[in-house]
Amino acid sequence: MKVLLSYLYDRLVLFLGVLTLSSLAVLLFFLFSLPVGPLFYCFLILTIVGVGLFLAPDFVRYHRRAVKLEALSRLAPHLTEPVSAEGSLHQQRLMETVESLRQEVARLEGQLAGRQDELMEYYTLWAHQVKTPLAAMGLILQSNPEDSEAIRQELFKTERYVELVLGYLRIYSMNADLQLERCPVRPIAAQAVKKFAPQFIYKKLSLELEDFPNQVVTDQKWLLFMLEQIISNAAKYTERGRIRIAMDQADVLSVSDQGAGIDPADLPRVFERGFTGHNGRAESTSTGLGLYLTRRVADTLHNRIEIDSELGKGTTVRLFLGRPKPKRD
Repeated sequence: MKVLLSYLYDRLVLFLGVLTLSSLAVLLFFLFSLPVGPLFYCFLILTIVGVGLFLAPDFVRYHRRAVKLEALSRLAPHLTEPVSAEGSLHQQRLMETVESLRQEVARLEGQLAGRQDELMEYYTLWAHQVKTPLAAMGLILQSNPEDSEAIRQELFKTERYVELVLGYLRIYSMNADLQLERCPVRPIAAQAVKKFAPQFIYKKLSLELEDFPNQVVTDQKWLLFMLEQIISNAAKYTERGRIRIAMDQADVLSVSDQGAGIDPADLPRVFERGFTGHNGRAESTSTGLGLYLTRRVADTLHNRIEIDSELGKGTTVRLFLGRPKPKRD
């Protein structure tokens, strides 16, 4: 009823105009002594047609808009000025802006809640994982204070966890930090290998870093980050044998190991966040984040990453770093 009264008020000028024209028509008929019967039937037909074709659809649209504006007014109580369903052009644009802002706020709130949940889940996992090498260092110091190499290995693991959490945090602002340039790949690979050299020596693994001249357009820091995650996994799951790093003429960088390999059932899910698979359950220090972060970085850099693996024989990870060359006219 409230909407109907509001509709009649907003259409008052139109109704007064119709009433005035009708009164003038009746007055003219009386002045010229014309029969009023045909005029009455004409008005009746025009009224039925007008209500059915124009007035009823117009009221339906008015009612829908009034309901929407009422909902928007509840979302923006600071708008004290009464707004009718028709309203001025300025009022309509204002309410449409409020609706757009409401939708954007809802989207950002959902996005923020999702990120907060991810960060809380990761911090919880990281806090539990970092306790393992710290506890191991304490036990080593108690049982054998002379074994400094084992302590260094546990410290190295702790450093890796810290780097992972920093990489996880930086990845959300990665686009603002990108610096793409053409650079040789082998020095970056050599830098990653140097970082893991103590682990190779401790586990008595052989490393083969081929000499390749390839240069690609990439971000050196994030390419190094990806290589570190891949080499870390290769060293972690290889007890004996060789790790080989090579690059072909198509700018495909490959890291191959002779480690435990990946179960075929786990292979489609290795890039999922937090997925550790069969090997991860056997390895207490696995977080299931290294390959997830590597995939995120590769996607941002518009690179492709693929994994081939055979259980018990080893794994090969390939980074497709090449970019299509511009066509010449």
